[in-house]
Amino acid sequence: MDKRIPRGNWLDDDIFRKLVREVTPLRFGSWSLPEFEHATSELGWELREPKEVVGQVWRRFAPRKGPWGGYGTVIADASEPDQVRKLNVRVVDLPAEDTATAAGLVRAAWWVMEEELGPPTMWGGDSGPWMLWRRPGACLLVHTHDEGEVSLELLPPDADADAAGGGYSRGRWRAAELAGLPTAPAASPAPGTTWEEVEKRLSEALRSLDHDTPFFPGRFILHLGSADDPQRFVQCWSQDLGLVVEATGYLHRPEAVDAARLTDNGWDSSRSVWQRRFPDAMEQPAHAATGARMLVEELRHLGVDLADLSYDGTMTGRGRGFHLELPDLGIPRVHRPAV
Repeated sequence: MDKRIPRGNWLDDDIFRKLVREVTPLRFGSWSLPEFEHATSELGWELREPKEVVGQVWRRFAPRKGPWGGYGTVIADASEPDQVRKLNVRVVDLPAEDTATAAGLVRAAWWVMEEELGPPTMWGGDSGPWMLWRRPGACLLVHTHDEGEVSLELLPPDADADAAGGGYSRGRWRAAELAGLPTAPAASPAPGTTWEEVEKRLSEALRSLDHDTPFFPGRFILHLGSADDPQRFVQCWSQDLGLVVEATGYLHRPEAVDAARLTDNGWDSSRSVWQRRFPDAMEQPAHAATGARMLVEELRHLGVDLADLSYDGTMTGRGRGFHLELPDLGIPRVHRPAV
């Protein structure tokens, strides 16, 4: 495999590989509960009685009568208890000692998945980073969450990315080929949206990206600016475990620079462009809020109208390059081809 892909470290990765080979051929038809039980019964899996949990119906597998690479839970919506929405197999069920250990565990799982299934279709983050593979009959997803626990999830083949992970966090992100992302909305931010709301959502997105990107490892770059005037923009990107924010638009509008104000607000121009670096952003979530505040303030000083605000971004790593989507940001994603 590509030397740019870290193998990770997991003593039970052979057991995980056997689990992947066990579940990949399964076909669940329409994903009704009877079809699901029929498909898994061939493996000796046996479901317990259902239990309602926060608007969902959970059915766990009996010990030694379920996925032997971990304990499994079949999840359905309470409104449709006989229509399976997800199979979650918890393959690492204890928090990791530290971030490095957590990264090693999920990297080992991703390595196995890529060896068995090839490159993933999509990366993303929802309470932790994940990779998703679209296969005939099902989507398979490997997700690290809750301080280092790891889950293998099976989803219906037509499931969208919102079904990944917990589905309840803010600051979610997705990265895929352009054709694999939802069609970018052309509308402006919703009526009543304020700059303060944009700043909060951007802070949540940066916090997720800062935390998740080093796990792959990857590198993101995010542009925010005027959809109609490409010279009025700011940008930020990841660098190792850190975050860099940049008021790039002043290169095109030097007459708008207020050096004293920018310096007082934490910007530095020693690199011939106004930047600020947060080298430990992964471990310090507060830096995301500071970076978001600085970026939004300079968008306003550059004269970007909120109704004209849009974003574009990329995620690279493991020899891949993807387009970035931030579904909770609340502003249009406008693809700007490289020139």
